[in-house]
Amino acid sequence: MVNLYSLKQFGERWEFEKESDFEDFLWHNLERLLDLKPLKRQYYVKGQYCDILAIGKNRELTILELKITEDRYVVQQLTRYYHCLLEEKPFLEHIDYTKPVHLIAILPNIH
Repeated sequence: MVNLYSLKQFGERWEFEKESDFEDFLWHNLERLLDLKPLKRQYYVKGQYCDILAIGKNRELTILELKITEDRYVVQQLTRYYHCLLEEKPFLEHIDYTKPVHLIAILPNIH
């Protein structure tokens, strides 16, 4: 569970101090917030770590990348994960790879 002390208030906003705390929070609340079933965290594929892999209602794969600061390369990062995962096709017992794969970036700002 996320440690509430990992959140800091900046005026009207609240921010996580560490990306790992943000990941913990989202992982434990994924179904409630995004209606996705958690599958795997920090999944290693071809030299890269995907923050969160999840499953949608129709067994479609969703790849989530989380940032606590602006990141101008998050889209490229997600597309690299997408191509690697489609090539490897892990978790076949859970995922229907004939369905579209969803890419989700959650970050405070995007460049």
